Amino acid sequence: MITKIYNKNKVRGFMAGVFYLLLLSFSPLLLTSCSDMLESDSSRQLFDPALDQKTDSVFYAYGVMQAMQQLADQYFFQNELRGDLVKPTSKASLHLRDLASFTADATNKYDSVYLYYKVINNCNYYLAHRDTTLATGARNVVCNEYAAIASFRAWTYLQLARQYGNVPYITEPVTTIAQINANTSMTSYDAILQGEAQMLEGLKARYSDEQLAVPTFGQTSRSIGRLNWKDDRGQNVDKFINPSKCFIPLNIVLGDIYLELGQYEQAATCYYQYLRYAGFIDPSNISVNYNNSLRIFFSQYSPIFKDFTEWPIDYNDSKNSSLFNQMPVWENAFSHGSSSGDVISYIPMAVNYTMGKTSDVPASFGYNYYGTDSKNAVQVGGSEIFSCPKTQDIQIVPSQAYIDSARRAQYYYFTEQVKVAPFNWIVKNAPLGDARASIVTMGEGADSSYVYTLKPSTAYIYLYRNATVWLHLAEAINRMGYPDAAFAVLKNGLHSELPNYRYLEVYLKDQQGNDSIDENGQKVLDMTQSHIDDKYYLTPESYELLTTRLPFLAQANSDIFKNGASRAFCGIHFHGAGAVEDLYSSYRYSTVVGAKIADISRKFGLGLTSYTKEDYINAMEDLLCDEYAMEFAFEGTRFSDLRRLALHKNRSGIYGGGFGDKWLSRKLENNASGITTQNCYLPYK
Repeated sequence: MITKIYNKNKVRGFMAGVFYLLLLSFSPLLLTSCSDMLESDSSRQLFDPALDQKTDSVFYAYGVMQAMQQLADQYFFQNELRGDLVKPTSKASLHLRDLASFTADATNKYDSVYLYYKVINNCNYYLAHRDTTLATGARNVVCNEYAAIASFRAWTYLQLARQYGNVPYITEPVTTIAQINANTSMTSYDAILQGEAQMLEGLKARYSDEQLAVPTFGQTSRSIGRLNWKDDRGQNVDKFINPSKCFIPLNIVLGDIYLELGQYEQAATCYYQYLRYAGFIDPSNISVNYNNSLRIFFSQYSPIFKDFTEWPIDYNDSKNSSLFNQMPVWENAFSHGSSSGDVISYIPMAVNYTMGKTSDVPASFGYNYYGTDSKNAVQVGGSEIFSCPKTQDIQIVPSQAYIDSARRAQYYYFTEQVKVAPFNWIVKNAPLGDARASIVTMGEGADSSYVYTLKPSTAYIYLYRNATVWLHLAEAINRMGYPDAAFAVLKNGLHSELPNYRYLEVYLKDQQGNDSIDENGQKVLDMTQSHIDDKYYLTPESYELLTTRLPFLAQANSDIFKNGASRAFCGIHFHGAGAVEDLYSSYRYSTVVGAKIADISRKFGLGLTSYTKEDYINAMEDLLCDEYAMEFAFEGTRFSDLRRLALHKNRSGIYGGGFGDKWLSRKLENNASGITTQNCYLPYK
């Protein structure tokens, strides 16, 4: 990797050019087209806007979404190609290959700060001009929308800083040449994020949780057009959006900013506040009950699972599913439904070129999303796996690192009923890898050498899912010093049954109620009540955390984070490894984290012979990194995840300091050599 040094005058010229383009294009919320996928009934543009009226500001909010659509592909490719989970094929464009090899220059199609600043400038105009005092009776009618636009701007600055480092920090709309000339100085990455955090904290102090919730515009589902192709039953397919999912909840963005800055307790608090409020409205809003019974049919045709075709003779998919009746599978998050799976926020792209902004993402993964050949879908065993028409011009495929990550999850856990009544289940396992890799499949016949993945076939750019919030929460809790509580997010989920996994020492009492003492002067354990073997892992310190500062387990929240017959919550690792939450599964904290520490020690030549708490925190973070790989692959988050985790490791000072850069370089060694948190930035243009 060659670090590029840019001439300051050229950089200043680039910046002036960016903002001049913004000025030239600035009717930024161009709302004149009724055929656009985010269509409105207004033909007004933003010059001299009527943002002091109660009505119609929805059109300006949709205009910001249009700018997000223009940014969507760049956001996706910058994160996915610059990560370690995909690789470009020989048919990939030079733009994609250069992103993947960290050699992209100012000519790259997917390197334009202008697209980020277009979103920011649209937000700035709205935030500067919207009258926030408008009310109907006692109800403020604009606060939800205002908070949503502020969240868009904060999210965009977070992405911009991740990819480019220090950039100009503009909080007022750029509408004149004088403003362009005044806004060419760089602001530090940390200062920008602190500024956005301060803005969002101000809104939290000003408004209630209800007033900060994303707008819904009175709709939960809206068709944005009919696809050109039909599904496997020959039926026409409409693409739907839920308007609320086109926005990003404020507390999630604020939590991510704090997580990026290494302010871990503030991050965890924001995630808790989001989950608590959304769960108070409806626990299904935050549930992770997506049972992923390993789908044998798909997995046998996966290039990752092709070596794992010997299924255990006692494996019974219907029995395994019967514990969780009528629960949607994990893959249901990736469909054309308006409220698909656990999706919180997405950027929905248009269904065809005549209806608005389309996406290059499906085509790069081998899908002719905007084609009309309904019969040309991915086939396995004579049935369609993905209904979207396919193409053989695949530019991006899963990398060896993704395949290795899938196989690293050694066991898939399943349950077997050994008695009819009363129910008695035992846990078994099979060496099948991570079931989430079943979204990767191979064609058959003439297409047998082509690899297809499910997620990009929908032309949604996913921003946040429930799993994102829970895993980012685990990342923050781990860095706060509670790796066992972070592990609980993977194994069990944070819910009412988690106290059953507490490591608990209970001592025998004498007749006076004092602790009994043995002949050696030691207190005597009551073995009938103590839980002290490695099946029990949640420490008293973590239990206190989860009942006080982050009170998921507090009595006041018992109706929100609650498991019962519906199994509303499960550990995220369940998505890929089945019944890991069972007390008797071998997926245990001491075993799993200990193995990860040993692996890190071997890879980096650390020679660890005894383990400290810092070793456990670092290893738990690597387990989360593995989980991110399987949970969020092909969603456009990987580079940002790797870079953020590397920053955590650098800040910790573990293993002599600078370990995060060594770790990141190793993760990205198949992309380019020597990539660190200092030289990973794209050229500013």
